[in-house]
Amino acid sequence: MTPSETDPTFTDEDLVRLLQEGDAETAMTHLDSRYGKRIYRFVHGMVRDPHLAHDVTQEVFEKVLLKHDLYRPGTNFRAWLFEVARNQALTMLRSRSRLPRAISALPAQGDDGDFLDSVAAKADNEALVEEEFMTAFQKAVDDLPEHYSVVFDLCVRKGRPYQEAGKELGLPTGTVAIRIMRARKKLFTALQQHLGRLRRPPACFQ
Repeated sequence: MTPSETDPTFTDEDLVRLLQEGDAETAMTHLDSRYGKRIYRFVHGMVRDPHLAHDVTQEVFEKVLLKHDLYRPGTNFRAWLFEVARNQALTMLRSRSRLPRAISALPAQGDDGDFLDSVAAKADNEALVEEEFMTAFQKAVDDLPEHYSVVFDLCVRKGRPYQEAGKELGLPTGTVAIRIMRARKKLFTALQQHLGRLRRPPACFQ
């Protein structure tokens, strides 16, 4: 027997089945309520940064929404979910470790300054690329349908948790998650030609 949407006794398997059947709003609302704080604490213990932990936690639930078909029914969903969280946190930590050092921290080579000149020129070019991207990004966000742009602004730009944004907007958490996912998909499509030129994709596309 399938539980009703308001039944608090959903099992993890019930929620995965609802995802598979297309009822993402109910499933994601219950999953966020059940695991959101625990995933955040787990991730925070790895990344040691509350803002980063918040971003990773949101990305974990987006992965669940998009990749739930990778979960094998009958196995331990909680263990699978925390493995997704672990992998997402490690991916974020690795990407941060690859960020380039400031030019002033790079060693000078030779007395003629050629090395620093070349690095500075590269930095100028990267800054121009990023400036062009941000202009295109702002236009793409402005072009989003209002019901997508509102949740994108609250959750991605202002860093509000999905559940908190949902309460403010009068929306289920699952609806917020779905709209964020679709907003990012539209932005990715609109900005694809710019993303390949960036040194590192912005966090909202990772």
